[in-house]
Amino acid sequence: MNAIKHMTADPEAPSSTDEGHDYPANQQGSTEIESLGPTRATLGLQRWVQYVFVVGAAFVLWFLDKVATLVWQNFAEPPAVTITALAAVISIGSTIAVYRNDRSHTLVTDVVTELAKVSWPSRRETYTSTIVVIVTSLIAAAVVGAFDFVWSFFTDLLYKHKV
Repeated sequence: MNAIKHMTADPEAPSSTDEGHDYPANQQGSTEIESLGPTRATLGLQRWVQYVFVVGAAFVLWFLDKVATLVWQNFAEPPAVTITALAAVISIGSTIAVYRNDRSHTLVTDVVTELAKVSWPSRRETYTSTIVVIVTSLIAAAVVGAFDFVWSFFTDLLYKHKV
């Protein structure tokens, strides 16, 4: 679990003082993090890493449950509780194994750390960008429709008069 130490003690991690970037405040010594309370401040980004593994376990459980039910239906009436319990045991076991694997844990930690650096758009910026995309799409549809109308007009003239 060296990735946890690396994540919290990264000297190259950008802080909120970097010019030209909209990074979140540095995890160490930040008054924002300290005001969140002892549990959230100590977990930091590590809680998101754990959420990824929990969601992954839930997905594996769902997937195994569906696949086992589909396969078992070919032979007999599937016992739903048995299939779900077996899928849960496999899901939990595989998630623990993947969580303890240094390579996978480091990968998820690196992804979460990079996502923390992303400058997410505000609600207003998202609304404005959505309007721009819709208007641009309507203009493009009108231009393509006009070209199609003109092209079909001329091709109809050619086919009717057999020039």
